[in-house]
Amino acid sequence: MSLSVTTRDAITAEVAKYPYKKTALLPSLKLAQKEKGWLSTETLAEVADLIGLPHSHAIELATFYAMLFTEKVAPVRVEYCLQLPCALVGAEDALAKTAKLLDVQLHGERGTRHGHTKDHLIELHGTVECYGACHRAPMCRVGDDYKENLKTDDDLQRLVADLKTRAAAAKSQAH
Repeated sequence: MSLSVTTRDAITAEVAKYPYKKTALLPSLKLAQKEKGWLSTETLAEVADLIGLPHSHAIELATFYAMLFTEKVAPVRVEYCLQLPCALVGAEDALAKTAKLLDVQLHGERGTRHGHTKDHLIELHGTVECYGACHRAPMCRVGDDYKENLKTDDDLQRLVADLKTRAAAAKSQAH
């Protein structure tokens, strides 16, 4: 048993909300990921077993959704939306400035740009995934939180301060 009793109980409660067990799979995988940071093969199997589904269902869902991670990720993951509405109001610039403030070297082409801090606590990604916050663009997602209206240098400095605080908290929890 790798998931905590609290997460296992939360998954059981999720299953009880739905008339079809399979409907509880996505929210249950999110709960497991929130605890573990990513979804290993063992964690996927454990969630499927808790729900009463074949392991293949969990694997299929986890590999379909970009919000679910089947490989280890940094404790602080930042995903900038680079879709047209965000791009038109400076998302690429905001991503580049955030990278500079964090001393992160970005690699890849538009839509796949990524990089991480030297300590690997913060990852930056420029993605073409839309997060539905076009009216508050440019924006990025930090974990499950949306950071919107990132238009000024002050906005980006506040974002970076928050990212560093989150990274410090993650580092202290790891020790």
